Amino acid sequence: MELIALAQGVDLGQLRPLTGQDAGAEMDTHRGKVVVSLREEDMFRVRLCLHPAFAWSEGWTDDLDAAVGVAELWYQGGRLRELHDRFPFMSWDELAQGFEDGDPAAAKWRQLLSSDWHLRDRPLLEAAHAHPDLRVFYPYISMGSLMLSRKPFDLESGLVKIIPFSEDHYRVTMWPAAFRRDMTSLNEALDVAVACFRSLPDA
Repeated sequence: MELIALAQGVDLGQLRPLTGQDAGAEMDTHRGKVVVSLREEDMFRVRLCLHPAFAWSEGWTDDLDAAVGVAELWYQGGRLRELHDRFPFMSWDELAQGFEDGDPAAAKWRQLLSSDWHLRDRPLLEAAHAHPDLRVFYPYISMGSLMLSRKPFDLESGLVKIIPFSEDHYRVTMWPAAFRRDMTSLNEALDVAVACFRSLPDA
């Protein structure tokens, strides 16, 4: 990648080699990392990673020049739609667009509420989303529990977890504060979750 970038007069910042399963190279941008790895013979996987758990966009190509072009465009501040128009092999979804537009929470709620994968969790999701003081937070679902975060991927900013044990047993916990309370109704659990967020600094 470095040789191609030099030949094309492209500035990619500082490239770092990667070994192991993701053997290739990575570079930093103001929106996370660009990772280019050789995964199959003459096939490169290109990922634009905001966080280990989230990629803005990713794709596969057998053209290393194109991979360098993706890295350059992202490094220079290119947008997702421009990226896809120039490099159609790079895919992105509604959530990535939500992050770019500055409203990832709304996009994540839509994703969870429309997912067949979370049908079992939908009553909890719908109840929390209907609460105006909770739907502003970024939601996660794990093992049937709903987690709401003030900032995506930043637990220290404040995270509240609602655990449904049964129709009449709910538990609310909060991070980083050591808080835990059990309730007998979902509405009560939602109200306690709101109170937890209001108790956080700078709330």
